Amino acid sequence: MKLYLISFIAIVLTSTAVAQIPATTFEVNGLKVIFRPTQKETVSIAMYFRGGVMNYRPEQAGIENLALAAATTCGTKNYKVYDYQELADEYGINITGASTTDYGVISMGCISKYLNQGWKLFSDAIVNPAFDPAEFSNEKERIISVTHAREASPEAMVDQMTFTTMFKNTPYAVLPFGSESSLRNLNPDSVRNYYFNTLLNKKKMFLVVAGKISREELEQKIKNAFAGISSKPYNMPVFTSIPLKGDRLITVQRDIATNYISRVMNAPAMSNPDYPAFKLAISVLSSYLHFKLRTEQALSYAPGATVKLLQMPYTSLYVSTTQPKKSIQGMMEAFNDIKQGSYNTNVLKDIKKSYKLDNYNDQESAVSIVSNLGKAEILGDYKLEENLLDKISAVDAAEVSGVFNKYLLGSIWVYLGDERLGKDAFK
Repeated sequence: MKLYLISFIAIVLTSTAVAQIPATTFEVNGLKVIFRPTQKETVSIAMYFRGGVMNYRPEQAGIENLALAAATTCGTKNYKVYDYQELADEYGINITGASTTDYGVISMGCISKYLNQGWKLFSDAIVNPAFDPAEFSNEKERIISVTHAREASPEAMVDQMTFTTMFKNTPYAVLPFGSESSLRNLNPDSVRNYYFNTLLNKKKMFLVVAGKISREELEQKIKNAFAGISSKPYNMPVFTSIPLKGDRLITVQRDIATNYISRVMNAPAMSNPDYPAFKLAISVLSSYLHFKLRTEQALSYAPGATVKLLQMPYTSLYVSTTQPKKSIQGMMEAFNDIKQGSYNTNVLKDIKKSYKLDNYNDQESAVSIVSNLGKAEILGDYKLEENLLDKISAVDAAEVSGVFNKYLLGSIWVYLGDERLGKDAFK
């Protein structure tokens, strides 16, 4: 059987893994905390807010993202906007707020030496945001500009087409960044009310910390800062993925130089036992797509496949190209090779090594540690991230084949570009 793989991954592991202190979890006055101590001279802290787009009505699209961004840019009870920014700049403290489909977050990063200064700004943004009207207006205009940029981006447009098609008539189809029309309807009072009455709830929040700080010091800081936050009943939304059957085509005419194609398929949740094998399977598929479409035929600069890891996850095979018909044929050849097991299984070893290297690199960054643990907690349990590398290392070729054929059945083809070429390509 002829094999069509030239691995595009070059890996050199020049060091061995340094034993990492595992993350632990505990509660402080009803607030869940996930803590990973490190020896790096940096600290990364993030307060997560569960729910994302499930927290608000579709006509309020963008309200949570605006609320969290404004909490960190529009002053606080104890700091005027100018003073807040001056202190952040003086001590090299980076504080941001934003929201995505599944969660919102306010995060802070600084060097350990200035943790006390960073903590004061971070905690005050969470507990006492002022939503200064003038600064709020500026922040809203900035976010509206960002939405315009996203609307002009073909990649973002393909993502939007995917969500509105795959999750049609469900809250999950709401765009977390909103649109100009939805954002224009938001004012400081409505956003302040949303923040304090919907988001600021210990049952909906959890804190993730990585850095050079003791547990005792951290607990004391949390007690002093967040004791006044209320705990209200909160029921986690129920997420049920939609099984795709057959093939559907969604096309949108756009006068752009390159056509964008995505084949959207199902995927298991991160908490599903099949996830490690599936993640590896999609990495194998991505390597084949890269070889087939770029190395072998030069049809695209950066084709590949990825798992969109959400509460309702999906798989995307993607390519941008001036030759849609040939590209789709190449995508299907690569897909069928993996489906039929017609690939060099040595690539599994290469990709596992790549995961190990990426994992080691992530452990060097407090920001990456906090981000990975926080997302895993949102998706079920922070330990899913802690244990993922070991589970991926144990996956064999039979498991890869099994999950590939279990989940990648029906699909939605999303096409953006020259509609005539697109429809011809799918004949």
